[in-house]
Amino acid sequence: MMDHVIQLAFSDTVIVIAGKTTQNSPIIAPQITHFGHSTAISKLQEQPYPGPHEHTGNHTVSTYFARAYLRNGERMGLNKTELLLYAAIPEQYLDQGENRLAPYQLARLLHKVMVDADDEFMGLARQRCRFGVFTLLAEHLITCDTLGQALEESQRFYRLVTGAVEFRLRREQHLTHFSLTLTAPEKDPDSVLMELLMLVWHRFPSWLIGEVIPLQAVHLTLPVPVHSQEYRLLFPCISHFGQKHNALVLPSEYLDYPIHRNEEDLKQYLAKVPLVWFRKQNFVELQTQRVLQILKQSDDLQHLSLEAIAAQLYMTSRTLRRKLVAEGAQFQGLKDSVRRERAIYWLSQDATIKEVALRTGYTETASFIRAFRNWTGFSPGQYKKGLSPGHH
Repeated sequence: MMDHVIQLAFSDTVIVIAGKTTQNSPIIAPQITHFGHSTAISKLQEQPYPGPHEHTGNHTVSTYFARAYLRNGERMGLNKTELLLYAAIPEQYLDQGENRLAPYQLARLLHKVMVDADDEFMGLARQRCRFGVFTLLAEHLITCDTLGQALEESQRFYRLVTGAVEFRLRREQHLTHFSLTLTAPEKDPDSVLMELLMLVWHRFPSWLIGEVIPLQAVHLTLPVPVHSQEYRLLFPCISHFGQKHNALVLPSEYLDYPIHRNEEDLKQYLAKVPLVWFRKQNFVELQTQRVLQILKQSDDLQHLSLEAIAAQLYMTSRTLRRKLVAEGAQFQGLKDSVRRERAIYWLSQDATIKEVALRTGYTETASFIRAFRNWTGFSPGQYKKGLSPGHH
């Protein structure tokens, strides 16, 4: 995966690949169905795909991965032409090893292989992993408190549902090894599945905590592959080949990082799987969302400080303040927005102004009245009067 080299853009009638333009009719492409909740690809229909919002600048991926997925799909008896059509990949384009693809093309190819085979392991493991298993696991993991708990649950989950892959979490004082083992590695001779599992189990846990996990190293049992230069784009660390185990090595402190994801977050994430696995991770405005979530859940806004929230998020107040500023937010502004929402709600519930002041974290009613006037341009009394039936 690369942040430079080739730009790929689409319009209704023109495909631009690596600077070359070829006339084409609108791409025949199906709608992507929700990952894990579909047993069949939707009926093909004519539509230009993707829209402009699907592009991420010049971010590209090697055609090596597409050739590997395509080769494996054919081995399982899938139709090569249908796979390429679904992914909007010209067959002749794959013949040139130096060419690169947009992430969405690789994602669509992988998606169709998994769905058509009804196997998230693509026939490369001892047992099939039915399409939808990852979704089932993800729905469980967002209920975990910490990253460490989520990884332990993943280890237990796969042990229960399949004997094809084994996860093992080994925590030491400073570093933790999260190892992945295929129980029938001979079925994955080119490490196609192992590469994907390693990628997913770095990027999905990073999404769970809202921060790219700074891996210290990646250990792989395979010898140095022909596409080894891609690994510096797959993982933010050094990759060591020819090792005894396949493992992600991360700072142990990250196991204590909290998970702040809910069902709606997961729904949006799964709707973009597997595309999100092939894109550069970028958690926009996540700290702002985390702080707002904590503020909204608090019953004591008056005493809830930036320092207290930073401690809950396992960072210093200085770091949290810097991240909020980078996202265009300030702690006091976020706190005031929650207070304003809470005040408006309770004023509409016939609470007295004094009661509303207390519920929004003000011990002095006069201070609340001044703040509410600054927020809305009205005093609380004027606002309540405006809510009265028959008032104009």
